[in-house]
Amino acid sequence: MKPQKIHLDIRVDTDETMKTVEALEQVAASVGQALNCTFVEGEFQRWYAQVAYVFGLKLSVVGVAGIGGKDVAKLVGSVIEKGFRYAPDGSGLAEIERVDISDYMVDLLTIRTELQWYRPTPEDRAAERAAAGRFDDMLGGVGPRGWTTDDEEKFGDW
Repeated sequence: MKPQKIHLDIRVDTDETMKTVEALEQVAASVGQALNCTFVEGEFQRWYAQVAYVFGLKLSVVGVAGIGGKDVAKLVGSVIEKGFRYAPDGSGLAEIERVDISDYMVDLLTIRTELQWYRPTPEDRAAERAAAGRFDDMLGGVGPRGWTTDDEEKFGDW
């Protein structure tokens, strides 16, 4: 049996009247209270985020632009234990069975935070990639590809 690695990737729309940083801090505080952990200022993929460590995961709350430019808080969990990444014999990356707990977290956090959490649809992800591409272009980057879920699985959170 392959080692199991948990994963989560969910969203909640934030209030349009709040500034992005304030909204993220409020969402992170609500999630922290619900999961009995503390979020602090940190980074997710070299961008501002609220981060906490629980269950061997780095939880990150980061702001993204959703469909129609709406403000969205994205909550993702990345395994931080290197033992899950590499084969015990040091021969390379380990074969891991990924267990997605996103549906459970949507239900749990919707109940505990009174915010309406959801799993991102392909349309949500496309809107996020397009917004990230526009931002990258504005900064003189190379285009809309962005960081994908596959990239997160392969490389982890930098």
